[in-house]
Amino acid sequence: MARERRSAPLAGWPGVRSLLPLVVVLFLLLALAPAPTRAKEPPKPDNTRLQALFQKMNDLQKGIRTLRVKFVQTNNFQMLAKPQVLKGELTLKKPDTALYRYTSPSPLYFLIKDGDLLIYEPGQKRVVIQNIRGHQSKIIHYLGVGQPLEELKESFTVIWSGEEGHIVHLTLLPRKFRLKRKIAVLHFDVDDRTGLLEGFDVVEAEGDRIRFDFSDWEVNPALPPDAFNVTIPPGVKVQRQLMDLQNPFKP
Repeated sequence: MARERRSAPLAGWPGVRSLLPLVVVLFLLLALAPAPTRAKEPPKPDNTRLQALFQKMNDLQKGIRTLRVKFVQTNNFQMLAKPQVLKGELTLKKPDTALYRYTSPSPLYFLIKDGDLLIYEPGQKRVVIQNIRGHQSKIIHYLGVGQPLEELKESFTVIWSGEEGHIVHLTLLPRKFRLKRKIAVLHFDVDDRTGLLEGFDVVEAEGDRIRFDFSDWEVNPALPPDAFNVTIPPGVKVQRQLMDLQNPFKP
């Protein structure tokens, strides 16, 4: 029997909610981590341009103290009748504070702060707070605000796939078997003038695809004192739990 294809809202739909953590981790790894290694035999253009781009990305990463950027996330899932579009903003302060604020189609918050991961779904009137203090170093490593360069070098082969104007297209192929079971390929669109990501695609092993497009990058903005405040109204159920390392960020 053919599987029914349907549309689904963000809030309360476990399929989208379970995939959001992957996007959270990948964005922080790829946008904020030092650039990954080049392929052993990258196609033209030559190594010099590829290395220059990586150096620009590395220099950018090293200078980041705070960050704010808007994004549009497009989910192309096989179980959906049509792509699902989400919009939001990421705010980050090194070394260990970050807020993902989804604004459309439904509000959703992921806040990493003071040793806790807070997940708030206003539409569901519930908050989950996961204690990550016991795994702080590992979680920060996942988030890419530590030093994941060596892991990226071991995990991906990078190929220069082409360019359009100032946008360079890179293809990242996973090397490790465990990674290949989850991710088929990553595609980066990098502005070679700034080293910033214009967008990237995650293609999962089973065929689902997630696209991020970024705009209004602010590198090292002066953040207000309430930049990482998430207001929880009275009456919202708050549940505390330990972090599940097999499913990080999953409420």
